[in-house]
Amino acid sequence: MRLAPACRAMFLMLAPLTAWAQDGPPALPPVVHMDEKAAVNEGLAITVAKPGHLVASLPVMTRVMPDAVRVVHIHPAGTGKVVQVLVQPGQVVRRGDGLLRYQDHSLHVARLQAIQLRAALSAAIAARDDAASACARGRLLAGQTVSVAELRRRQDALAQAQATVRARQADVDTLGHRFAEEFNSSSEHDGTDEISTLIAPFDGTVMTLDTSLAGDLTPAMDVASIADLSRVWLVSDLPPEQAVRVQPGGTQVTQTAQGSVTSQIETVDGVASPLTGLVRVISAVPDPARRLMPGTVLDATLQTHEDAGGIVVPAAAVQEINGQSVVFRRLDSATYAPVVVMVVLEEGGQAVVQGGLQGGEPIVGQGSFALRSIIGLAGMDAD
Repeated sequence: MRLAPACRAMFLMLAPLTAWAQDGPPALPPVVHMDEKAAVNEGLAITVAKPGHLVASLPVMTRVMPDAVRVVHIHPAGTGKVVQVLVQPGQVVRRGDGLLRYQDHSLHVARLQAIQLRAALSAAIAARDDAASACARGRLLAGQTVSVAELRRRQDALAQAQATVRARQADVDTLGHRFAEEFNSSSEHDGTDEISTLIAPFDGTVMTLDTSLAGDLTPAMDVASIADLSRVWLVSDLPPEQAVRVQPGGTQVTQTAQGSVTSQIETVDGVASPLTGLVRVISAVPDPARRLMPGTVLDATLQTHEDAGGIVVPAAAVQEINGQSVVFRRLDSATYAPVVVMVVLEEGGQAVVQGGLQGGEPIVGQGSFALRSIIGLAGMDAD
């Protein structure tokens, strides 16, 4: 087969090819010619090969999740029945805002118990005061109308009465602590008529609300959850063979509707999930503007610990010819020399190559396929 005159006019003239080897592919020609006008028509772009290194990255799907340490699950302190629901899932709340109110039966029982304990304390104090008065009179009359044995009995009675007062006071203090720390806390405060209100412990977003009007509540129930979404997790689930390629401290770049978000890989689970067989990789991202919606799935890349150094060229500059990777070095405005290289790593449209190139040499970046085509067509013509 021979090149048609039209093909020769477009690609001009190829330098004489080296003779075909009898037992292998043909050798590359020393140079390829293409005049400036043809180069412009074919979109050839000249760039400079530069020394450098690239770090490999891993494309993944990542999902947005609330930061687990910034999620609080709200439990009621007592048992009761919901009388008013004040929020909805997804609603932004401020610290102290009410979530729901409920008739707190435990609060009612505790208040009745408080009355009983205060009454018991008052009775113990009265008994102690009587014992103290009897003991004081006994000391004044000791050896006269009051025997020494009777004085000792009165002193023992006083000590016992004082111990009873301390015990009753401890009961009152314990219940008071319960009112202060259980029925009134960062997530709940009590009110009048045994109505308790569950409140937001910090500024955040209502993630879940698992009750309704007239619903029954118990302390074991997870009634609601509040999340601080000013910082979220980006979670990727990887097969173990990919997870070993990434490590904490690496960079994650996530594509969102507003642009790319760069974060740092914080944790790589040491074991795979028994349910999925995948390894969880977590990156944390500050998000004060609430741009990242929990549950969203996004495209991302994870930096690996694999890197390579050498000469960095555009990946489009590398062409496969006769099973070899070739880059075209520009000799002058119309002459290009094919240089065999070895591609060590390709990443982000760039490639690290080793071989016959030196840093600072001009090479064909975009459009090198046209030069490859000339070699292919000339080889066919040689047939």
